[in-house]
Amino acid sequence: METIFEKAIDLKHNNFLTVESKVPQIESEIDYNENELSRSIEQYKNKDLITFKKTRYESYKQWGFPKWKRTKLNGYDPLKYIEKINPKISGNPLSIDNIDEEGLKILAKYDMEGANRKFFLMSDTFFNTGFYIKTKKNEEKKPIILEYNLDNPIYENTIFNIKENSKVTVVRILNGSNEDGFRTTSLRGFLGKNAELTIINVAHLGDKDINIDNALFEVGENATVNVYDLHISGRISSPHYIFRLSGENSNAFMKPYFLGYNDNIIDMFYLIRFYGKNTTGDITGKGVLKDLSKAVFRGTLDIKKNAKEANASESEHTLLLSEKSRAEAIPSLLVDENEVNASHAASVGTLNEDTLYYLMTRGFSKVEAKRLLSLAIFESFIDEVEKYHKETSEVIRNVIESKI
Repeated sequence: METIFEKAIDLKHNNFLTVESKVPQIESEIDYNENELSRSIEQYKNKDLITFKKTRYESYKQWGFPKWKRTKLNGYDPLKYIEKINPKISGNPLSIDNIDEEGLKILAKYDMEGANRKFFLMSDTFFNTGFYIKTKKNEEKKPIILEYNLDNPIYENTIFNIKENSKVTVVRILNGSNEDGFRTTSLRGFLGKNAELTIINVAHLGDKDINIDNALFEVGENATVNVYDLHISGRISSPHYIFRLSGENSNAFMKPYFLGYNDNIIDMFYLIRFYGKNTTGDITGKGVLKDLSKAVFRGTLDIKKNAKEANASESEHTLLLSEKSRAEAIPSLLVDENEVNASHAASVGTLNEDTLYYLMTRGFSKVEAKRLLSLAIFESFIDEVEKYHKETSEVIRNVIESKI
């Protein structure tokens, strides 16, 4: 089977040659080894999954942990390994241990660097949780809700197999820790003809937590994937999502939201690659930063040759509530086809003084007016969460109101 390996930068784009920078690697003296691998394997019965773990371990041990200048991460020492994590679950998804032949093909076919290759291979090798989310043809599956607490390190490996004319929504909630919590993931998925997948991510971290969320989806003919992605706080939050629009009339809609305070760092990467005709991809990001927090927003729209009549758009806005908070927006548009519609924009700004004044004339204090305008940025996301998990939507609202 041909493996599809998606990188953040496609070095084969047209006739251009791209020079790829190398991330420095640092070996950890307490890195996981055969001991943790054996303990991980003992949790699973599926022989193909066990073989997969062993194969990925051979790659894993070849890599060191990254020295990420942008996130101030100088290598990493893994936390004490926990063999199994049990989230709160509703919707009856299958454990990844029940993956079938179709799921195994998805697992084998799709690969990528992720936010960092070492962390991506870490979740592939040592996953201590994960699901096989599969629909039947013409099925509208009940929403699936997965709620994790970051009390122990989480390594998630989840496969999505969304069949023709089917539909499912998955809500992934991550509650942060009071210590040095850590999560890294590998998500892979394929959407068949006319299928629809919606993923709602809620990551509310502690100030010392690290969360790395890697995902790669291939979208078939007339299929649609929607991702709502909220990141609040965290020492490092690093979502890395890639969509392949391979089917004619396929669609991907990515909606990131973020709130940083204290010295949080939120380092986001979202990529939509257009291969099929009449495809539509949109990235719309919004966020608020205060104190010494920092956000890097990298959104890339990559339109390949023969992706005629593709519609590609991207916008991102960051609201700064502190002179010392920092935002970097890096929108990229790569076009290798003439017959397309494409646009991108990014902005960083402060609250509009005229709007503030207007609200104050209506009886709001300046603090209340600031809070109201900032909260409005997240309202559409909160409304989306409320459809499936009201308790979490209220938590998000209270956190945002208390931190702004």
